[in-house]
Amino acid sequence: MREPEMLSSEEIYKGRIFAVRVDMVREGDRTHAREVVHHPGSAAIVALFDDDTVALVRQYRHPAVKFMLEIPAGSRDEGETPEACAARELEEELGYVATQMEKLAEFFVSPGFCTEKMWVYLATSLRETKQNPEEDEEFEIARVPLRRALQMISTGEIEDAKTIIGLLLTAARRGLSNF
Repeated sequence: MREPEMLSSEEIYKGRIFAVRVDMVREGDRTHAREVVHHPGSAAIVALFDDDTVALVRQYRHPAVKFMLEIPAGSRDEGETPEACAARELEEELGYVATQMEKLAEFFVSPGFCTEKMWVYLATSLRETKQNPEEDEEFEIARVPLRRALQMISTGEIEDAKTIIGLLLTAARRGLSNF
């Protein structure tokens, strides 16, 4: 297979977090318009406390039209590394800093139409500081035993992909296989 050829690209929307463009792409002898959401990338954090609990954020997600339980996460600022983003979001949303941050995974969120790449970190050896959420963020924090959080995946109480990935990889690091 040959890599498609980009013929043109036009930005049709620019928002605070992402932009949308239409790319004209030649694939073999056919030309297609591809709509692409450009996102700067994001980081998510599994905050694992010494008592084997994890912090989950319960917030309303308008596209899903429901409240969801998720691990803390946020978009990268321009020039910000994924690990720095994770550390910033950990402190902003939870009010903690981590002595240890381990990358669990990096993946494209939805590569069929979006450039967003997400990095997921495991944060341990946590020390409390001061929570500092952004002005448009409204959420509740729940501390849940890791084993219970894993069960919540199976029961559908946790539906968010980054949270599922982060919790399952954390469980694997902790040697938990039966939950």
